[in-house]
Order: sequence, then structure tokens, then C-alpha cells
Amino acid sequence: MRSTSRLANDLLSEGDILRDWLRRNYTAHLLRLYPPLESVTFKYLSSLQKRYAIATEAAALYTEYIERKIVRHSLMRLSPYLRDAKLKDDFRDVAALMQERMLPLLLTVQHYLESYAALFVNAPRYESEAAEQVATMERWIWERERDILSSYDPVHLVDVYLFWQFLTWTHNQLIRPPSYAGAFERRFRGWKTDPLTSHDLNFIVVFGNLNALSQLLRMRSFRDRQRKVEDWKRVLDPATCYPWRKHWTGFVLEYGASITAEQAERALKIKIQDGEVFANRARAVLIEHGLLDRDADTAVGSAQQCTEFLCKIAGYDVLHVLPAHRPTITVDQDNEWCAACQSRHLATACPITYGRT
Repeated sequence: MRSTSRLANDLLSEGDILRDWLRRNYTAHLLRLYPPLESVTFKYLSSLQKRYAIATEAAALYTEYIERKIVRHSLMRLSPYLRDAKLKDDFRDVAALMQERMLPLLLTVQHYLESYAALFVNAPRYESEAAEQVATMERWIWERERDILSSYDPVHLVDVYLFWQFLTWTHNQLIRPPSYAGAFERRFRGWKTDPLTSHDLNFIVVFGNLNALSQLLRMRSFRDRQRKVEDWKRVLDPATCYPWRKHWTGFVLEYGASITAEQAERALKIKIQDGEVFANRARAVLIEHGLLDRDADTAVGSAQQCTEFLCKIAGYDVLHVLPAHRPTITVDQDNEWCAACQSRHLATACPITYGRT
């Protein structure tokens, strides 16, 4: 019995059955981002499933946030008598399409943030923090970050760059109290006068990845999100929390269990500036490929960029046209539709297309 069980485990863990199942159930895009290093094993399959599940949940949460916080408020101003239930019902098909289109973008963002966080904790350590040595470390990170960005398809990187502008705008909204709240309301609700710093947000984005961002999106209260970020900073610090490694394991997707105290302290001390994560380097790579104009808007996460992305991913002016009145999208008009099966699949997510390659 033991010998038979071992043979069955070897067959399912590294045999053709698992490779065929992997090919049929995961998109080509996901497998390009995370190719198996040696053989296909259950451990590798489990890591893929975890990443895919996190990205899928994040796509649903961002879509729900768009409908609840952006589209609904905008359309209610155009049509004050529009009922929430009617709007939500009409927006269901649009939400499904937006969620489907965001998924491959989120997978790429997830892969980039994992790789970028690893660069920070594994960067060469210097005895002093002289300007020359800091510049050397930044150059070391930039050279390897450039390799990461160059590994993505340039056309796909353009879409990810536009998507990143929306993510930046959304995350800034999450960590700031509503602009309509006055001094008395902020004091009454327990909101701090100053919002969370951009350093704290960038730390959450880089090291917490989509998992941490999804937790913030689930929270409806600004104060709850504020407390959550402060709690993360406290329990992840080896100097203030004894079971810090346990919290890093749940916070960081890939290497949290193996991180050292020195690496954790270094990560907490990093002051990541706005635009330093993805935006500036991706912009430089796209300009080199001729896919982005040098004179294009250099702002990161502006309201205009957010609006342009939402209209692009929805396929129509989602902020000024009711879902019931949106134009009908055909296969010829929508290049994201899969030409192989004539169905609402992204080309990279279609099993028919992938099976032919």
C-alpha cells in the first residue's frame, strides 16, 4: 500500500497528468509570468492557484469599488431619480467585462510587486549611508527592475501602465478622509488631521501586494483602514513584536516565512517615494519602445487618468452614459474578444486559443 501510494504521488506530482491539467486550467499569461523552474509539482501548482485566487478576488473588489464609489455617484448626478437596484442590475454585464479585463493586468502587477519587493530586501548592504553608496544601490535596483519590466510584452505593458494610474488614484482615496468632512466631523469620527503618508501606502503596496490591498478595499471605514495600516507597521517590526515572522508570513505572499530580522527592519525603514514604484521606470521603458510620448502627462494617479482608464476598460463613457444606454460591443469592435471561439474571453484566457499554441 505504501509503495503504491508513493508511485501514485509521483505520477500525479510530476507526471504528464499534472502538466496537462495545468495547461488546460491556467492561462498562458499566468504561465508566462510564473514558469516552472524545473518540474511541475503540487507545490508549484498550489502557488499558482493562490496567486490566481488573490488576483481574481482583487478584480472583483476593484470592480465593486468602481461601481459603488465612482460610477454610481457620477450617474446619480445625471439622473437623480435613478434607483440603486436598477443601476446595479444594468451594470452587471459591464462589471463582468471590466473584471475579466482587469484580471491579466492584476496578475502582471502582482508579479511585478513580488519581484520589486525581493529586490529591496536582497539589495547589497553598505556599512554607511553615504550618497555614493545609496546611488549605487538605487542603480543596482534600477538595472534589475528594468529587466523585470522588459520581460513583459510592450503592448501589454502599456495597458498595465494605464491601469497603474487607476490603482494609484484609488489607493490615495483609501488612505485619505473624505474631502467633504470638516474639522468637527473629523474630530467626532476620530479621523486624524493628517492622512497616512505616501511612504506607508507604498510600503503596503510593495510588500503587502494585492492581498493587503484587498483587505483595505473590504473595509468601508477610513478609520478602520488607518488602524489596519498602523497595526501592520507595528506587528511586522521585529523590535516591537515577538511573533513578527508569523505576521510577515501572512502579509507577504512569497517569501514572508523566510525573511530575516535584518531584512524586515530594512524593509520597514525604506522610504519609497510616489512614482518610484512602477510608474517612472515603466514610463521610461515604454518611451524607449516608442509606445509612449515623451510629452505625455507625467502625473501619477490623476483623476483624468483614472477616467480615461475606466472608459477604456468599459468600452464606453462609463461616467456619463447609463449602462442601459451603452453602445453594443461586437467582436469586431472589441479586440479583447477571442477570435478563436467568438466568445467573451480574453485571448490569453481562452482555453481554445491556448490549446492551439
